[in-house]
Amino acid sequence: MPSFDFHCEANGQTIEVMLKMHEEISTWGELCARKGIPQGDTPADAPIAKVFTSAVVMDKKRMGSGHASVDMSFQGRPSMFSADPR
Repeated sequence: MPSFDFHCEANGQTIEVMLKMHEEISTWGELCARKGIPQGDTPADAPIAKVFTSAVVMDKKRMGSGHASVDMSFQGRPSMFSADPR
């Protein structure tokens, strides 16, 4: 499930929450309920906005035992379209 950052102008907080791609939240109350955090003094109907951040880079050394590296180098004969006419 992907994670998204949401920012609330009313309190200045940015919260990361995991959502399914089809799920949408638009208020501070919905965000707090989804994340399981107290709402505090911020009104439940305060609008939030999705913040677009850089992508997460996965390190293959930390991906666990199910990951296998793949060698994508070409070892076969040149194709009939190559410039090398062997």
